[in-house]
Amino acid sequence: MDVILQLLLLLICAKLFGELLERAGYPALIGEIAAGVLLGPSLLGWVTTNETIEVFADIGIIALLFVSGAEMNLKSFLERRNVAVTTAVAGVIVPFAGGILLGYLLNFSQAETLFLAIALSITSIGVSVRILVDYKQLNTVLGTAIVSAAVLDDIIGIFLLGILSAVAMQGTTLAGGSLSAGMLIAIGFLVLFVIIAPRALPWLFSLARKTETHEMVYSVAIILALGSGYLSQTAGLHYSIGAFIAGLILGDQIRKDRMLFDSLMDFGFGFFVTLFFASVGLLFSFTWETFLSPYIIPIIVVAIGGKIIGGFIGSFHFLTKAEALLVGLGMTPRGEIALVVAKVALVGGIINSALFSAVTVMVIATIIITPLLMKQGFVWAKIAEKDTS
Repeated sequence: MDVILQLLLLLICAKLFGELLERAGYPALIGEIAAGVLLGPSLLGWVTTNETIEVFADIGIIALLFVSGAEMNLKSFLERRNVAVTTAVAGVIVPFAGGILLGYLLNFSQAETLFLAIALSITSIGVSVRILVDYKQLNTVLGTAIVSAAVLDDIIGIFLLGILSAVAMQGTTLAGGSLSAGMLIAIGFLVLFVIIAPRALPWLFSLARKTETHEMVYSVAIILALGSGYLSQTAGLHYSIGAFIAGLILGDQIRKDRMLFDSLMDFGFGFFVTLFFASVGLLFSFTWETFLSPYIIPIIVVAIGGKIIGGFIGSFHFLTKAEALLVGLGMTPRGEIALVVAKVALVGGIINSALFSAVTVMVIATIIITPLLMKQGFVWAKIAEKDTS
C-alpha cells in the first residue's frame, strides 16, 4: 500500500479513536495506540512500520517534548530539582533491583538479567508528558515533579544503555573505552548545552522577530526544536532531551505569543504526536505463543510495581502520600528508549526473540495501563484531599 495512503488511514483512525476515548473520559493516546493495533500487522495488516512513519514518529517525540517544555515554567521546574533527583534515582534503583531478582528467579544468564534490569528501569518521558497533557496536569506541582524526574530518568537510562552496548561488544577493552568516551561526550553536551543554550536560543529567537517574514518566528521555533533534538541525539542522548530543554528555555517567550504557542501545539498534536502513538500500536505484532510466554506476566508486574514503589519512595518526603503515589504511577510507562535497549540486546546476541517480544509487550502494556491507573489515582487523590480538609 502507498505510504501516503497508510499515513492517511493511520491519522484518520487514530484521531477518531482518540476522540471516542476522550469522550469516554480517558486519554486520547489509548485510542491512538489502538488505531495502530487495528491497522497494523496484529489485525488488518493494512499499515506496517516503515522508514517514513518512523521519521514522522521521531518528529512527534521532538514536537511533544519541545511544546511540553515551552508550556512549563522554568522557575518551577528548577524549584522541583530535589524531588526530581530523589525520584529519578529511586525510580531507577527499585525496578533495576526487581529486574535483577526476576532474572535470577527465571534462570536468565547474567547478560539477560542485566538487559532486563535496564529495560525495566527507563521511564518514557514522551508517554508521561502526553498523559499529563491529556489530564491537564502538566504545569502543576505534580506534573513538574513527574517530568523533572522523567528527564533525569532518561539520562540515567542512556548511560545504562551504554553499559549494555559494552556488554554486547563482549566486554572488550574497546567496549570499555567506547562506553567511557560515550558518557563523557553525553555529559559534556549537557553541560555545554545548559550553559550556552539559555543565551543562544533566546538571541536567535529574538532575531527571528525582527525579520519581515511573518511566519519566521514559527519556522525558527521548529528549527530550534529539531536542531536541539539532533544535537542531543548526536551526543548519545535521546532526541527528547535536547528538545525538552530547548522548549523549557524558550518557554517564556513562546507563551507570551499565544498564537505562536497554539500553532506549535497544532503542529505537534494535530499530526506528528498522533502518529508517534499510533506507531507504537504498529509494533503489536505477535503470535499466541508470545502471549503464552511465562515471562510476560512477571515482567509486566515488576515493571509496574517497581516504578510505583520507586516513584513513591523518592517523592513522599516532598509531597503528600496521594501525590507521591501519582508520581510513581506517572513514572510507570516505558517507551522508545526501552525498545532501543531491546533492539541493541537482540542484535548484540544478548537476548533471544522470545525475551525481546516479552519486553515489547511489556512496553505497550505499560503505555496502555498507565493512563487508566492515573485516572483512578486522581480519584484517590481527591478523596484523600477531602478527608484531610
